[in-house]
Amino acid sequence: MLTERKLTFATANLFNFIQPPDAFYDFENIYSKQEWEKKCRWTMDAIRTLDADIIALQEVFSIESVQKMLRQLGFDHFVCVDHAHVESDYIYSHPVVALASKYPILHSSAVTTPHHLFAGYGIQDMEFSRLPIHAVINVPDVGQVAVYTCHLKSQRETPEKNGAQRHALLGQWLSSQQRGWEALMIKIAMEKNYSEHPMPTVLMGDLNQPLNSDSAGLLIKSLEQGNGQLVLRDSWDIINQGLPNRFRPATHYHFSTGKVLDYILLSQEFQPDSHFSMADIIHYRTLDSHLINPSFEHDSQASDHAFVAVTAQFVL
Repeated sequence: MLTERKLTFATANLFNFIQPPDAFYDFENIYSKQEWEKKCRWTMDAIRTLDADIIALQEVFSIESVQKMLRQLGFDHFVCVDHAHVESDYIYSHPVVALASKYPILHSSAVTTPHHLFAGYGIQDMEFSRLPIHAVINVPDVGQVAVYTCHLKSQRETPEKNGAQRHALLGQWLSSQQRGWEALMIKIAMEKNYSEHPMPTVLMGDLNQPLNSDSAGLLIKSLEQGNGQLVLRDSWDIINQGLPNRFRPATHYHFSTGKVLDYILLSQEFQPDSHFSMADIIHYRTLDSHLINPSFEHDSQASDHAFVAVTAQFVL
């Protein structure tokens, strides 16, 4: 029997969310007062439309500003485990991820690299380009839910160092390799945490490649299917099971080419064909009107990504 408890998860790439007079990447990239107010207003309207309970955020430079904004929308619980890097003075690079919730966050930490496994293979430690978040949230009537937030390495090629000779293909390969390492490290950490404390688990974020790619696809790849092993599936596939040809809206466009880069992945507790199922996915939403039919007056400071939200209804 279905309960009345519904839970909506959302992921939102805010696209260079930085309060003036700070700048993103270059000294010319400073929002005017009017532009900043418009960006905040657009972002708040979009998040309000999603009507989410838990939201994952990417491309955050101004952490205090986004926390204050979300508090106005009812997200009283907030976590960020990193700081945007300052290149010089007020010029920032390397934005971070954050997580906000309307329910209490019992525990939060950065996802760490599996040193013990790396040592066994003779691999030097790998680092995340942006530290992912692991949080445990206490949801009324449901209990503890594990939520992860990530933003995998961008598709921009890795630059050469100290003026060395550039080779674009090598830079692209290194970028793809880094993205694959990050996906693998997140997956290993999630599996370990789930094996020790099994609970409904969600991973949200900008993967910077479609889930069917070799790098991002590691997040849903399983070599073994033991009863206690974490099994992640794309929420779109869960709600559209049996409808393989249904049109899926893109979440990012490069010129006229659209791709799905923003995902919400769910554990077996959200999968109807699993013995561990305790929730049905009843709604999947892609907030993309600013990408496919933008209005300059309303969308001039919009994100360059669609926001994605998924609603689960829990079963007793």
